[in-house]
Amino acid sequence: MRLPDGRIYLDCNATTPLDPVVGQVLSRTQASLFGNPSSPYTEGRAAREALEAARGDVASLVGCRPDEVVFTSSGTEANHLALRSAARSRPGRRRVILSAVEHPSVLGQWDALEALGAVVEEVPVDGRGVLDLESLEGSMGADVACVSVMQAHNETGVLQPLDSVGALCRRWGALFHTDAVQAAGKVPLRWAQALPDYLVVAAHKFYGPKGIAVLAVRSGAPVEPMLAGGGQERGRRASTEAVPLAAAMGTACRLASEGLARWPAVERLRDSLEERLRSAHGARVFGEDAPRLPNTSLVSLPGVDASALVRALDEKGVAVATGSACHSGGSGLPRVLARMGIPERCAGTVLRISLGRGTTAGDSAAFAAALRAALGVGS
Repeated sequence: MRLPDGRIYLDCNATTPLDPVVGQVLSRTQASLFGNPSSPYTEGRAAREALEAARGDVASLVGCRPDEVVFTSSGTEANHLALRSAARSRPGRRRVILSAVEHPSVLGQWDALEALGAVVEEVPVDGRGVLDLESLEGSMGADVACVSVMQAHNETGVLQPLDSVGALCRRWGALFHTDAVQAAGKVPLRWAQALPDYLVVAAHKFYGPKGIAVLAVRSGAPVEPMLAGGGQERGRRASTEAVPLAAAMGTACRLASEGLARWPAVERLRDSLEERLRSAHGARVFGEDAPRLPNTSLVSLPGVDASALVRALDEKGVAVATGSACHSGGSGLPRVLARMGIPERCAGTVLRISLGRGTTAGDSAAFAAALRAALGVGS
């Protein structure tokens, strides 16, 4: 997608620019809705009304009930709240199962979950990056407290078989958590089909503001607050709610729901770009044989220093990444690729290209031209 300054931004899985309509809502509510939504007088009631309207908009995108929506400050916080609630609340169930390719905000809880008494285990993925369902089925048992499997991977874009995971969890009575941060706004969420107990979305991934996210908690699923001191969010998260951010997120959710029909065109652009990268540069596309997000390409360009290429493209007005902004920097092989069995020789050659809902064929062509120039390849 092309930014107002003319730069081409192709790192939309890292974050997205604020939609102008969302920005207007944010500015307006910051100026007018300063009241505390827990206060009983006019200003408080106005803030509460806006907060609950936003809650309804988020619920519509997720597919849940408004009272199942818990506002948090980030996807990371929401993931922590879900997994720690699940681990603490299931006496006699000590095992927590994570897919091998979860986001760092999930995998990074490993030690903390063990400190709570959990036994944390990892389930592998296949060479496409898709969860090994047979391995998961073999790992299930009456002592499993929770299973965590993301809907879409933030680097490969690979979609996981959530419906099958949910069925296994229900069979064994285990809680089911899914990090849907990267999926929200690009593909339909699986709340009604996979029946997760916890589902996480973050506004800044679909043209909303940073600093606001949601944990959807299915009715009856346990929540043990990490923040104490107030009854906000129905006692599930203490802290005065950020009404302007919530209102902006609600607007972003409405726009995301309305814009789902635009993504097949983006997918066609993505597929065309991948074919161009294969034919012109010998690119290898990871996860290409699996269901994927419509906007995401994780590719290896043989013999290319990806970090140097990202800097060269930046100088030419194009923003791409070597991988997830949430993983530590460096030239090593991304964890997801290592778990997919990709050889170490690909380390340092990997680019992640993630298109936006406004990316055009012209933007794709401009990127291809900048790439040729950065690599010193003729037209």
